[in-house]
Amino acid sequence: MASVENAAAPTRPDTTNETKTKKGVFGKAFASLKNKYVARHAKTDVEKKYKLGRELGTGNFAVVKLGTKRSCGTKYAVKIIDKALCAGKDDMIEMELAVLRQASHPHIVGMHEHFDTPSHLYLVLDYVEGGELFDRIVDEGNFTEQDASRITKQMTEAIQYLHDRKIVHRDLKPENLLFASKDNTDRILVTDFGLAKLIDDQTTLMTACGTPNYVAPEILLQKGYGKEVDVWSLGVILYILLCGYPPFYDESDAVLFEMIMKGKFDFDERYWRDVSKEAKSLIRNMLIVDPAKRLSTQQVLSHPWITGITDLPNVNLSKSISTNLKKHFSYVTPQVKSPEQPKVATTRTTTTTTTTAAVTTKVATVPEAAVPAPTARASAPIGTAV
Repeated sequence: MASVENAAAPTRPDTTNETKTKKGVFGKAFASLKNKYVARHAKTDVEKKYKLGRELGTGNFAVVKLGTKRSCGTKYAVKIIDKALCAGKDDMIEMELAVLRQASHPHIVGMHEHFDTPSHLYLVLDYVEGGELFDRIVDEGNFTEQDASRITKQMTEAIQYLHDRKIVHRDLKPENLLFASKDNTDRILVTDFGLAKLIDDQTTLMTACGTPNYVAPEILLQKGYGKEVDVWSLGVILYILLCGYPPFYDESDAVLFEMIMKGKFDFDERYWRDVSKEAKSLIRNMLIVDPAKRLSTQQVLSHPWITGITDLPNVNLSKSISTNLKKHFSYVTPQVKSPEQPKVATTRTTTTTTTTAAVTTKVATVPEAAVPAPTARASAPIGTAV
């Protein structure tokens, strides 16, 4: 996957506004973190409390292992970050820790504790066994608008929670949405805060980062952006949830980015005839190019399609969606290009995600009837985030 700097304008560092914010509002917090996270544990402290088992996945800077708490047998996903590989990237670690320490929500993968040893940082995270969002849709065999509405509500509630705490996720995509249980699809969880950012009302973010198919147009325009980028990504995910292919796609990143910046898409009648007008209305208002006119998370949650004010069709969309997902998404394991907190691979490279962050990504194409089938390509993160 070509990065933004190769396909569009060169990636620029974050603005002075963002830097000033960090030095001002969050300066003390970051200084505190640097003091607080001086190595204060030994590896034996971890081993006394947790039995580390099989490897669940690996990333550029970290490995994730199954951790069983010795006192009660509860399972966790323990992310072990190699400090030597993260040399010079202290802010990256501090940022993820700051976000994880704040996040406590039923639809967000949480951190229970961490251990800071001289050579490694151990993050004890929720162990999630339910698998990735799209994989389960394919496996379940029954998926309706009611299911899509419930999932979208849960995702949006999680993002609203983050936004209320001045946190922007910046990399929402299906691989970062996991079901809590392998026994049902009642609860979805948002994970992976490697690109997340703390902001305030005066902060203007400039860094080009995210995943191409889900990135908001204002990120590509590099004129500054804020929390609205997360709503755009949710809109793209919702679109795919209801048809099985993305609203914007091209083999060329440059062309793809032009399509996203124009924001033009349609609802092909062959795949959307059984989908309600309320669902289409919500998507249109989440995928507005101008972030000032785009729905906020609160407005999404107040939409009739989410609240249940309107009756939703009970048509099983699974066959059409699953067919498109299988045809137009390939499973690959690309190298993660961002130097931020690693996307951690799952236990396999196809359909199941059991840890808190996935590197396994799907490659999207539009329906065969619309364009010739493209070759597989990876939806790896774009640009760099600082």
